Amino acid sequence: MAKGVSTKTRTASRPDLLAVVESDGSAVDHVIESLKAGIRQGRYVPGQRLIEPDMMREFGVSRGSVREALRCLEADGLVQIEFYRGARIRRMSRNEFIEANEIRSVLEGFAASLAAQRMDPTQRKRLLDIEQSWDRGSKGWTYAEYNEKFHALILEASRHTTLPTYVDEVQLLLFDLQFHRIQRSEKAVQRSRLEHRRVAQAILKGDAKGAERAMRQHIDSSAAAILSAPEEFFSS
Repeated sequence: MAKGVSTKTRTASRPDLLAVVESDGSAVDHVIESLKAGIRQGRYVPGQRLIEPDMMREFGVSRGSVREALRCLEADGLVQIEFYRGARIRRMSRNEFIEANEIRSVLEGFAASLAAQRMDPTQRKRLLDIEQSWDRGSKGWTYAEYNEKFHALILEASRHTTLPTYVDEVQLLLFDLQFHRIQRSEKAVQRSRLEHRRVAQAILKGDAKGAERAMRQHIDSSAAAILSAPEEFFSS
């Protein structure tokens, strides 16, 4: 689902829900964006139950707003709702993960290629600062925070108006940061950091093909680490 689409638009074909959304649409959007942020940050993991009373207290919204938000997230493929069992963060099958990652690899590789051609001097300086700050440990970032800044800047530098929306959607489907037990090991961080350095070097040299190749290798390498996870991380 495209980012920025209003809750009312999402439910235009559901007259039974429209009255609730029109009166409490901002609350529904608040729950949706908060849950998406939690997925990005790894606070919600695949298979985790989403308890309605807990969410009502956490977000300060009504039960109707929580339920409508969960229905929207189910339509996006992020949440699974089962009769008599409630809602859970959806687990992907291995095949679903592979296919979604193939899309991500193409999209982010394209973004890196564009960034190599379009990055302005200010963005070049920011990329160098991000890289050097992580190496020095001067910002006190976690690896997840550094990683998010790195990829976000490349998307920004691509100067493509719709690409960031598509990347955000596929990243959420992949639940990238929810595999932090695999991806954030010391070995994985070292590998990822080396791959980032190759991407950055190609972009700063203006090497569009090299930047795309390095980014796709980075995405595929991260996916390989995730696919080595135990079966409990995936649905059957």
